[in-house]
Amino acid sequence: MHGDHQQLTSLMPQSAKMLKAFSISNKRGEILFISTFEPNMTKDAFYPFLSEISSSPHGDPPPAFAKDEHKYVYIFRDDLYWACIMGNGRLTEQCGHMLITDSLCQLHRVCSTLCGTITQHSITSNLTLIAEVVQETMNGGFLQMQAADKLQSHIYSSVVTAKESSVMTAAPGLFGMEKSAPCTAAQQSALAVDSSKRELYVDVVEKVWASVASNGTVIRAEVTGSIIARCFLAGNPMLTITLNSPLCTTPLEGFSTGARMSEVEFGTGVEVAGGETGRQLSVIISPGHEVTIARYTLSPDHPHLLPFNLAASFHSLTASDCELRLKLTSNTGMGTLAPQVTFRAAAPPTTAAIMSRTSGPKDQNIKFSPEDKTITWTISQFPGGSYAQAFIRMVDAGGNATIDSGELDFEVSRWVCSGIRVERVKLNPALNNVSKWVRYLTTSDSVSVRLC
Repeated sequence: MHGDHQQLTSLMPQSAKMLKAFSISNKRGEILFISTFEPNMTKDAFYPFLSEISSSPHGDPPPAFAKDEHKYVYIFRDDLYWACIMGNGRLTEQCGHMLITDSLCQLHRVCSTLCGTITQHSITSNLTLIAEVVQETMNGGFLQMQAADKLQSHIYSSVVTAKESSVMTAAPGLFGMEKSAPCTAAQQSALAVDSSKRELYVDVVEKVWASVASNGTVIRAEVTGSIIARCFLAGNPMLTITLNSPLCTTPLEGFSTGARMSEVEFGTGVEVAGGETGRQLSVIISPGHEVTIARYTLSPDHPHLLPFNLAASFHSLTASDCELRLKLTSNTGMGTLAPQVTFRAAAPPTTAAIMSRTSGPKDQNIKFSPEDKTITWTISQFPGGSYAQAFIRMVDAGGNATIDSGELDFEVSRWVCSGIRVERVKLNPALNNVSKWVRYLTTSDSVSVRLC
């Protein structure tokens, strides 16, 4: 089949190509995967696209735009940008960018079917498989979209499961023990389940990307979430969940305390009911299989309540030493728990060592890396509604030294930024002796905090 593709490609003029290149990148501007369809194309061609994405003052730019001699078409799925550079042929002009947008959505669905949950880790772990999928579906720049079941016979690579961090913590959750991994691994969090019991799990998982000013004001934030179900039951029952707020992008009339969405995508086979409110979601579930009921993105004008506030101040101690004082306050309320919170910042380049002390939760640790001059403050088992403080003396940093910003990583159980709650879980036909668990998890994707 690959030989047929190459022969057909050679018979068509290069100017007829619909696409010049394709890439997958994250919100930090890192290109995770790239495939070019013209010999003079490199990943440098996507830098104007990434620059436009990061500098747009009103959220993401339109799904199709031109910049620096290239026309870009993209979609945003699973916290990643799936982007194409359009060709200059007449076929592209006749079809328009909507065909390419639809093809990108199909490509995302194919990758989701083959790789499972899409994360940065699953992308980088399956570059060969994704390259095969792109080769079959974007043959040399000519769109040939197919369903995943038709492509599987032409895909020779096996799916590589992204490895999670070896540092695992077990924390008492609202419904028993919850296994969680800190930092990056938390972003692909796998909540522990016991397959030996008759159990049903409904998980609401949200990821946070934010930039916060030194006074605590959220400059820009994006929260993406998903509702996932998994059961260990006999048969294929119909699962119906009732939410406290509808998942819709249309503003409700009158005063509403519900979450405002900019994007909602329901899973395959999900039925939305409940009259105008649309709070009831139903889907048939299979034993042992994970079902994505919905994915959503909070609207930019939604008041973003982040799980933590960080306040910082600098104090001169001597002509050569200064002290950094940090106060981290939890906004998640009583009954919630952050298994691990980490703050990292680059110390002034002349810093030789640090001396530190903390107050608040008992399990705190502050480390300094002389090689890269990085200060890392870690808090384990951080209860909601409390605060922690750190006092860090930076030796030989300079009496008036400061630190511009730092990165905050966290995982919070029993709480989500959107306030979405599952009010009711129902199975049809009804089954006896079934344990039904509803769990909530919020993780950080990238949270940058200005300190001065």
